[in-house]
Amino acid sequence: MLRGVFAFLVLAMVALTPSMAHNKSLSFSDWFWDGKTLQVSFTAPARDVTLLPEVVTSQNLAQALSIHVEKHLRLVQVNTPCRLERGFETAPAHDGYVRVTGRFGCFNDTTPIEMHNHAFFNLARSHVHFARLSLQEKPELGGAEILFTATQRMHRIAPGEEGRIETGVRFGEIFSSHFWLGIEHIVTGYDHLAFVFCLLLIGGTRRQSLLLITGFTIGHSLTLALAVLDVVRADPQMVEALIGFSIALVAAERILARNRLMPLTGMAAAGAFFVLSFIFTFTQSGFASDIGLGIWAGLILFCLAYGLVIRDEADALKLAPLMTLAFGLIHGFGFAGLLSDIGLPPDNVAGALFGFNIGIEIGQLLVFLPLVVFGPYLLEEVPTPPIKWADIAALMLTVLGVFLFVSRLII
Repeated sequence: MLRGVFAFLVLAMVALTPSMAHNKSLSFSDWFWDGKTLQVSFTAPARDVTLLPEVVTSQNLAQALSIHVEKHLRLVQVNTPCRLERGFETAPAHDGYVRVTGRFGCFNDTTPIEMHNHAFFNLARSHVHFARLSLQEKPELGGAEILFTATQRMHRIAPGEEGRIETGVRFGEIFSSHFWLGIEHIVTGYDHLAFVFCLLLIGGTRRQSLLLITGFTIGHSLTLALAVLDVVRADPQMVEALIGFSIALVAAERILARNRLMPLTGMAAAGAFFVLSFIFTFTQSGFASDIGLGIWAGLILFCLAYGLVIRDEADALKLAPLMTLAFGLIHGFGFAGLLSDIGLPPDNVAGALFGFNIGIEIGQLLVFLPLVVFGPYLLEEVPTPPIKWADIAALMLTVLGVFLFVSRLII
């Protein structure tokens, strides 16, 4: 068991590497409210504008952005759309950016306004839009800043005390939008689904399978919260590669442990990583060349420790809950990557995080509860002909895991 704990710590060390910078799709807007009209200046990078479908029928990028923003930006006051005056017009912008301006007319200077922004979000789910609002007659008061993301495309603004602008979205709206995002992410996340299916293969019984899935849930819930709150950071590409590694390892373990091949396989895998560390370090090509020797050493030590501690199926079952928890920690960083990409509402992080995590768990139950109930029957070995369906599934998942690990490591 001490060796198992050591293996767990080594794997966690591998995952907790500094985050690498990556470019987000961003756009910006400035809003000036005089009570009845809102003037807006909408700016986006030219490279993002070139991806708009409106580019095909437009004369230039500014016209394409104007058409797109007019179609996807809407203001509503008391269930009545605010009127866009004269449409959006081209305005000067810095190099590499495109800027358009427009003005909305609303009918009441004391009633809240709903700002609905769908620009770019249907093209890039990780798109983020920053909006800055201020009052024209009192610019010295400063303004309010709000963040639009794929899961929060609506904000309310209202006149506040001392001439300030108040913003806010209800807890229920944040929770609901992120809840459905969590369900969508787990249902479409084939790598996470593949790993949980691996847990069903090694669980053997319904009770053991439920225990392993519970450990996985605790692990990914913990790191999801820590990563989103920026308490712990992990290299996103390394995390994605390790997710593939976890699938291959758990799937292959079913066959290897039964045939007492885990020690030999662990040493072979450690040797392969040792060779790869030199190849990628000296070739300086792809992401793998940026991996430090410490991470390669962590993978080598993990393979050796994990292989030596599992001699047969009994050892594998004893260590399974701990390793499931460890791999759950890694998958949690993968879940957190999505929230980091789309951004979180600064005023309601708790609602977003709670809703997203609950959505993941509900989606997981919807997919795997039938498998937990009927899995022991579906995966039983058929005596005539002697086809071991569970082993076939394990081989397929092993191949998938190896492919994901290698492809994500070298790109």
